[in-house]
Amino acid sequence: MALALASQDEVYSGVERAAILVMYLERSLAKSLLDRMSDEEVRKVGMAMARIERVEGPDIERIVGDFIRELYEVSLMPRTGPEFVNKILPDLLEDERRETILPILKRRVNTDFADFIANRPPEAVAAILQDELPQTQAVALSLMGADNAAQIMRLMAEEDKGEVTVRMARLKRIPGELIDDVTQAITSALGRDDDFLDVGGVDRTARMLGRLAKTENDRILEVVADEDNPLAERLRRRMVLFSDLSALTNRGIQTLLKQVDRDDLILALKGATPTETEHFLANVSSRAAEDIREEMEIMGPVPKSRIRGAQERIVATALKLAEEGAIYMAVGAEEDEEDE
Repeated sequence: MALALASQDEVYSGVERAAILVMYLERSLAKSLLDRMSDEEVRKVGMAMARIERVEGPDIERIVGDFIRELYEVSLMPRTGPEFVNKILPDLLEDERRETILPILKRRVNTDFADFIANRPPEAVAAILQDELPQTQAVALSLMGADNAAQIMRLMAEEDKGEVTVRMARLKRIPGELIDDVTQAITSALGRDDDFLDVGGVDRTARMLGRLAKTENDRILEVVADEDNPLAERLRRRMVLFSDLSALTNRGIQTLLKQVDRDDLILALKGATPTETEHFLANVSSRAAEDIREEMEIMGPVPKSRIRGAQERIVATALKLAEEGAIYMAVGAEEDEEDE
């Protein structure tokens, strides 16, 4: 569901709030903020921007206000030592000292490698390490942080885990040049991941299936189910979205509402567009519509997972009614299209 559907800033994640902040601040200030972000942070903020369609005025005011308050509080706190070493100290040293002393200091405070690994798929990291020597594997795992290393270790071959663990335990001091060689090799092998297009995975695959004739997508899903039944069920649930129900006639909506749990309807509409909401509420009594609007307003923020669950249950009911012939849903190709 697009971010535009949210009505409370509590729904937004930290990176989404940062994206909104950059979008609505004065340009020179927004540029200054972006200049101080890492490439990875800018990429995440940009991806969040791409998902935002509309933000209500009160939400913008709250987000900008929170930023100003937090900025004031941070300005009163002393700068941390690692932050000073990474961002300030280089400008205070002469060239010679910067080249000889700074690398030694940065290795002790820099988390770039651990942050890099944390933003890469564990499966990809494990695959890269598989081709390295055991000692290199041990060094890399020791440098990427315990949480990252644990994720990667779970994916390694069972026969390799013991040897790598022994080598890690015996590592006491690692030469700086070896650290640089290992981190650069792993970083180079994994490459950048900010130039990949998110093609949607389950959602877009399901939408494609929903446009095939029912007999065709049934055959495909049977094959998928033989290999991965949970995936087949996820695809089946996402073939039709809640937004597709806007195409139902008023009579179809009325028939559907008779079979829908009221709590599910309120949750589903909490994450719907105004147009979708009005299409449903236009098919209940004015008193019922007013009650539903009031309940949605006092409900407060709702996890997206609950909203999606309610919407999927309503869609499942609609599909069942369509199969029974109680309503008509213009989803999928007609059967005779396959022969054209």
